[in-house]
Amino acid sequence: MTTDVPAPSESATYSQLLHAPGVPWLFAMSLANVLGHSLQIFALSVLIYRQTGSAAWSSLAFAAGFLPQLVGGTSLTSLADRWPARPVLAASAAIRAAVASLLALGDLSPGVSIGMVALFAMWQPVPQAVQSALVTRLLTGDLYVLGRSVFSLISSGSQLLGLALGGAVIAALGPSSTFLVAAAVHLLGMLASLAIPSRGTAERPEGRWRLGETWSGNLRLLRNHAVRRILLSWWVPITLLVGAEALVVAYVGERGGSSAQTGVLLAAFPAGAAVGDVVVGRWLSPGLRRRVVPWLYTLVGVALLPLVWYPGTIATVTCFAVASAATAYQLGSQQAFLDAAPVDRRGLAFGLFGTGLMVGQGLGPVAAGALADVVGSGATMTVLGTTVLVSAVFLARLPRIPHAAPDGRPLA
Repeated sequence: MTTDVPAPSESATYSQLLHAPGVPWLFAMSLANVLGHSLQIFALSVLIYRQTGSAAWSSLAFAAGFLPQLVGGTSLTSLADRWPARPVLAASAAIRAAVASLLALGDLSPGVSIGMVALFAMWQPVPQAVQSALVTRLLTGDLYVLGRSVFSLISSGSQLLGLALGGAVIAALGPSSTFLVAAAVHLLGMLASLAIPSRGTAERPEGRWRLGETWSGNLRLLRNHAVRRILLSWWVPITLLVGAEALVVAYVGERGGSSAQTGVLLAAFPAGAAVGDVVVGRWLSPGLRRRVVPWLYTLVGVALLPLVWYPGTIATVTCFAVASAATAYQLGSQQAFLDAAPVDRRGLAFGLFGTGLMVGQGLGPVAAGALADVVGSGATMTVLGTTVLVSAVFLARLPRIPHAAPDGRPLA
């Protein structure tokens, strides 16, 4: 199968994207992975709560699928540049299915169940980095940027679908059977991964892998000015916006609002992000997409400024939706990130991005919550928006990327 590649000044289309060899299977695998994970974590939280009657144990079960990824993200993601993609992706999906099947037994202790999930979560950053690096070899130019926007849509949409389906499936079948549904979804993801073209690794690092390779490689990437600046421009606004999102319950409670209002406000975040990904990823030309990066970055902060006045439900929904939509500025710097990262370390670079994003999503709510206890949630959201604006002075503009050498490596 062949696909038309858009000219450098033209926007790629969804039709061109879906006709790229292997890409529909990659999307299907990603959908299955996220959906299966959401079902599994939801069912585990319910099962652990039923076993223990403890909210703390239930929360720990939910966190077990995420927090241990920090360990893998800082120690294992350099493997993504050494191993061929298809076996890693297929084996990881098979292991997910096996873990979900074991959880379906139902008679495991809470500690054993949480431990199994946490152990695989440590490995999870590796297939994520492998997938991100594979996309750079399957898609080029504006097709790559549009592909990244579709992955964002799949991630947010399947998480919401997983949570919605999780409640219905658990109510109908119970947690144990829900684990079996999750296992079946993961097996579908494994089958999809086997249909992805075998492209191997673009360029393998020299020498044998060692445990400290990821850490030292991350440090080298962060010493690269362009890579560091782009990563910070992606991490900082998202960290602060997630902090604002974590305050929604308190924000509504401070004004005596209802749980229905809370749900509407929370839904504004993924809805706005989806709109931003579609508009920026599909309807802006590559040149315009790059030019609007500083403006959209700034808009993330501006949209949070009115919240100190508690402007009402409609206005607040608009603020949250606009701030989330503006995070699509990241699509305008995707190509710059590829140009700045060494070709043989792209898997590691995407692993570093994911690790930093995960850390920020953990630290943002903690810092925002601590400040909100002092000044209130509305004022805290405005402070978070102001901080985004201050960071825009230093991070919003794309760095200059040295011309690439013939082998694709940046010259500096």
